[in-house]
Amino acid sequence: MNALLLVIIILAWFTIGYFIYARHLEKTLVKPNDKTKTPAHTHRNDIDFKPSKKEFLFGHHFASIAGAGPIIGPILAVSYFGWLATMLWIALGTFFIGAVHDYLTLMMSVRHKGEGIAKISDKITGKRVFYVFSILLWLTLMLIITVFSVSAADSFVEMPELVIPFFGMTLVAIFLGVAVYKLKLNRFISSIIATILVIFFIWLGIIYPIVLPFSQATLKIIWITILFFYALIVSLVPVWLILQPRDYISTINLLLFLFIGLISVIIARPIINAPSTISFSISQIPLWPILFITVACGAVSGFHALVSSGTSSKQLDKESHGRFIGYGGMVAEGIVATLVVIFVAAGLKYSTELTGNLNFFKDALSAGWIVAFGNGFANIVNSAFPFISFSVLVILGSLIVNIFILTSLDTSTRVGRMIAHEMLNSKNKFRNNFLLTLAILIPAYLIAVTNSYATLWRMFGASNQLIAGVVLIVLSAHLSLRKKSVWYTLIPAFFMTITTIAALIYGLFNKNGYLLGNFNLALVIISGILIIFAIIVFIEVLIKIVERMKRKN
Repeated sequence: MNALLLVIIILAWFTIGYFIYARHLEKTLVKPNDKTKTPAHTHRNDIDFKPSKKEFLFGHHFASIAGAGPIIGPILAVSYFGWLATMLWIALGTFFIGAVHDYLTLMMSVRHKGEGIAKISDKITGKRVFYVFSILLWLTLMLIITVFSVSAADSFVEMPELVIPFFGMTLVAIFLGVAVYKLKLNRFISSIIATILVIFFIWLGIIYPIVLPFSQATLKIIWITILFFYALIVSLVPVWLILQPRDYISTINLLLFLFIGLISVIIARPIINAPSTISFSISQIPLWPILFITVACGAVSGFHALVSSGTSSKQLDKESHGRFIGYGGMVAEGIVATLVVIFVAAGLKYSTELTGNLNFFKDALSAGWIVAFGNGFANIVNSAFPFISFSVLVILGSLIVNIFILTSLDTSTRVGRMIAHEMLNSKNKFRNNFLLTLAILIPAYLIAVTNSYATLWRMFGASNQLIAGVVLIVLSAHLSLRKKSVWYTLIPAFFMTITTIAALIYGLFNKNGYLLGNFNLALVIISGILIIFAIIVFIEVLIKIVERMKRKN
């Protein structure tokens, strides 16, 4: 199949989603009113709560929810199941579940004074769900911070050309934040200057890679330490100074990446080399439920609810901006996931055996998902624009990955602190902020430098999708309280919860599972807790929804 045809179909589908389905949700369930002041105005403190320019908030939201998920998940899914099932789930999941989940969570938080999803669950489902849910969210964020910091540190070690762009982009973000919010300079002109400066720092990084005289192991720990200090600082300073403008700049880069990739596909019109389907006898992994856990952020992600209710809802200037930020942000991520599938399925050759050539899918993936993404991206763009150096394109692809990772690292740290605030009912003071941020960063740092995260990371996909299922359940309860139709969220909630429980059970009892195969007590305990938690929450909230529906009738 020609990759261009696939892109046209997906773009048309997402256009229908945003302009028709999302607008229907807006009119029937949300009914935004710009005369009502949002929490960004009513609770303004210029640290977490601050009205944001529409395009700035989209930049923060999109860059934060994206992370590495829409890159890692689709690549692995293509290797397990082929490109067809992967693309179908990205298209359907984004349209009916992921974007609905993100948009409605954002607006529910706005209607609850900017409170986080766990705190909202306290009001809707009770204290028991609130505390268990808060712990689950906090632990998941700690794991995200750990793994993303390690991934970024590894990329700095392997590609020292990325160091200067990283620090340069942070300095440019400070310049942009001060220029727009303090000096009141023209946003458009300031954004152009910021983009030019970022391109300059990328060029500078390629010319002057930062190579430090240490062993790889020592260098990795040094970069992990620097990144944790960075996360600490960014999570404490006002959102307008670094976090928001940095994510805005990151989004500009990501959109440029989308544009370059899309234009390259239009010009080169590559043929998809990967198989459309891979049988169970070859992959030995069942399509259901594992596909839906593997693709993760490319279709739906519980982490998005943490961003929607953690940072974005506190910066929404007007309620009418919600559809663009929430639904539109997830559609943009679905497009990223689509292009990632094309880069690895059409940008790399396919062979059933290892060939020793990184231009083949299996070889590139065996060297790491960053290598697979970078080489696939470089091959397609280079075929459309042969005058651009292949090695430079690989560096640009890796830089894009780093941008995804680091924006999520920033946001995860801040949201982790917010969840701890709500769970402990702590007052929002700088001293408390500092201590609560350390409370999530210190254990994450210890796990990172001791490499003990690898085992726990195997549970991330299931825990992340379980969060999405629980959030959809809470959204259903929220809608039932307001006498709105619950089917837009309750059907996806049922599907996501059952699928996640099935994936956890499969992880326990398959021939290589944690219980009957490669025994791992920690993963057995965690899987059991997640299954019990999912069942309790789903049944408890469903009973309340049914009771409310009976009273309504």
